[in-house]
Amino acid sequence: MAEVADPERNSFHAEKSDSDGVREKETQERPLKLDANGLPLVPQPSDRTDDPLNWPRWYKYYVLTVLCLLGFIVQFGAGFVPAAFGPISVSLHVTKQKASYLTTSYTLLGGLTPLLITPFSNVYGRKPMYIIFTIIAVAANIGSGYAKTYGGVITSRVFVGVGASAALAISAATICDMFFQGERGKFMGFYALAITNGPHFGPIAGGFVALNIGWRWIFFINAIMLGSITLLLIFTFPETLFSREDYSKEEGLSYWQRLTFHGKVLDRPLKLADWGNNFKMMKYWAVIIPCVYYATTNTYGSIVFVLTASSITEDLYKFNTAQNGVLLGVPLTLGCLIGEACTGWISDLLVNRYAKRHDGYRKPEVRLYLAFIALLVPVGLIIHGVCVKERTHWIGLAIGLTVTSIGVQAGTTLTYAYCTDCYKPQAAEISTLINLARQIFAFTIGFYALPFGQSTSFAASEGTFAAINFLTWCPLMLLIWKGDKIRASQGEPDLHKDL
Repeated sequence: MAEVADPERNSFHAEKSDSDGVREKETQERPLKLDANGLPLVPQPSDRTDDPLNWPRWYKYYVLTVLCLLGFIVQFGAGFVPAAFGPISVSLHVTKQKASYLTTSYTLLGGLTPLLITPFSNVYGRKPMYIIFTIIAVAANIGSGYAKTYGGVITSRVFVGVGASAALAISAATICDMFFQGERGKFMGFYALAITNGPHFGPIAGGFVALNIGWRWIFFINAIMLGSITLLLIFTFPETLFSREDYSKEEGLSYWQRLTFHGKVLDRPLKLADWGNNFKMMKYWAVIIPCVYYATTNTYGSIVFVLTASSITEDLYKFNTAQNGVLLGVPLTLGCLIGEACTGWISDLLVNRYAKRHDGYRKPEVRLYLAFIALLVPVGLIIHGVCVKERTHWIGLAIGLTVTSIGVQAGTTLTYAYCTDCYKPQAAEISTLINLARQIFAFTIGFYALPFGQSTSFAASEGTFAAINFLTWCPLMLLIWKGDKIRASQGEPDLHKDL
């Protein structure tokens, strides 16, 4: 008998092949818990009321809302700054290119720090990590606002990146703690919508703030917003980490008890080897292919516009910081809303329909059938680049931004939903790797996006970015075609199987 290399499928299925190669499924003897459609719930919830899978729907929705607010504010803070590169460069006596490093420095540490967070979050829980690191972000934003030199602002921005990292690194794992596989695409989509749109709303607000009350208030306002969400995390956000194998207690903690810190959530030691678990997941093709793809999608479909918009629009249309923010933020936000309307919930519908025809097995690769929507990223890049080169009316740029953003949102939701479907117990490591790929690749764009476009043309630079993004999209077709067989050949990760 051969176990299927899908940890969630193994929770209720095993496979065997007869001499004719026909697969037969055997269901374990323990009774399955089913959803409203009669399909097995994945993962199978325990009988305990403190199991996050068993929480009331309203409670899950509240936790998800706080999580999305945190992700949005963190990303909003990243997008808050670029609209003010002009006044910042004048005030600190640096070029706009050097001013852009205020964003790239933040981005780099936001990608690296989660490598240190993940092992703690799998033992001490998600909540302490959110609180500790968000407080760091609050303090560092205040430091950015008061810093008098370019070096001081850069240094404080580095610590803002450190503090913001928890919200981007373990949120997908928190969602997996609460929601079943057949509904996860929709809720991952809400979170993806929050973190994708944060940088899009940021320039709108940042432009008006810098124009009317000064660029330093960009950092102070971000500190106030993060401080408010920190209070919600402390007083209303429960711990979602839960073991499905430790049933030593007849009944677990109440909702109110899960709001307080009790030390270790799971009774397991922290070992030095635990800090290598993130890298162990890099050997799985169902993780590394989407990570590489998403890194180019997020960077070339979103960050590149944030870093170059002010220079482009000031040259073409003489826009001020407020107008720059509106032209950047509105089309990108509109595109994300359209993209999510066509992705998350539909991917849930597809995997559940597949399960009805395949004995309850929700094949993760079915979500990737929607990957064709993500092809709008290179299409939009080409439209935007050509419009800049030809110096068209600004509406042409807006169309390119909207089209690109539809693809970015689809790519974001599918990446998170597919990877965590494949390896749910390792969701914390997976979301850390997704964040690492996104942030490290986005860090590099600050050094070449603007110089590349100015030295050649933005049609050439964005055409190049479109080609790279398309090349990283192509391996997703391999996963659709052979993804289940590839996962079976690579086996299951031997990590956190009780989660």
